[in-house]
Amino acid sequence: MDFVKRTEFTFFLVSIATILFSVTGFERQAGEITVQQLSIEKTSQIINIDDSLVMPVLYDTIIVDRFIPISEQKQQFINQVLPAILIVKDKMEWKYNAIQKILKKREDGKQLRKTETRYIDSLMNVFKASSHENLLIRLKPHQTSLVLAQAAVESGWGRSRFAIEGNNLFGVWTGAGDANKLKAKMNRGNRNVFVKRYNSFAESIEHYFLTIGRHRAYRKFRMKRFKEPHVYQLIDELYSYSEKGEAYTRLLKHIIKWNELEKYDNYRIAPEYITPPKDKLVLKYPIFCDKKIRP
Repeated sequence: MDFVKRTEFTFFLVSIATILFSVTGFERQAGEITVQQLSIEKTSQIINIDDSLVMPVLYDTIIVDRFIPISEQKQQFINQVLPAILIVKDKMEWKYNAIQKILKKREDGKQLRKTETRYIDSLMNVFKASSHENLLIRLKPHQTSLVLAQAAVESGWGRSRFAIEGNNLFGVWTGAGDANKLKAKMNRGNRNVFVKRYNSFAESIEHYFLTIGRHRAYRKFRMKRFKEPHVYQLIDELYSYSEKGEAYTRLLKHIIKWNELEKYDNYRIAPEYITPPKDKLVLKYPIFCDKKIRP
């Protein structure tokens, strides 16, 4: 864990107000995913993923059976985390497509509605975008295989205390003043270390994408991501995510290859759980942490 993964307090102080303001008028127009909230107490309750069309399930905790083969433990982790990743990515793609359509409308010389202008301005504020085109670069999601690999590394395949107690899949730090925190057992010199506690995996994943989309350390990553390279090429630009640098990027590549995670890049939320938006041009800003995470 290092500084580029720490919680940004300015995001919570600034973006909450702008997002809550921007969604006015979008509620009735938004496409929605019918998310299944599932509380589990044992691994037998985990829904196995055996098809590329996935049920959108959000588990209230993560459970991994340590007394079964490692390969089965990993699959239990994937079965619980993958649906949340796909839910978040699907909603990000809605936003990305909405911005594209708004920009196309402007290019065609059509006047934008006030709600459209507020929507795009709020996203630019949240993602610290310098232009509308830059917003698309910051907003575009990347391969599911990479998200899974990083979640696996940072959470120890779901076995870390931060993942179990705080739904923190990516080792994100926070400050002592954050009410939603867990104290780490290790310190940095005389300083206590705290990690972020989330209400769900989806919050953790959204904050991960937000950090990738905002932080200057990932500028080269975002620029390369926009060109849709192979996941291994993209990983080369993630050396700043960990203090281990290139050893970290090599580890990610190994995990993706060894566990055949690339197959999940083609997985999607099953269409029967998605209600299409009535107005496909304008979409609500559907981020879990808007209403749940507070500084």
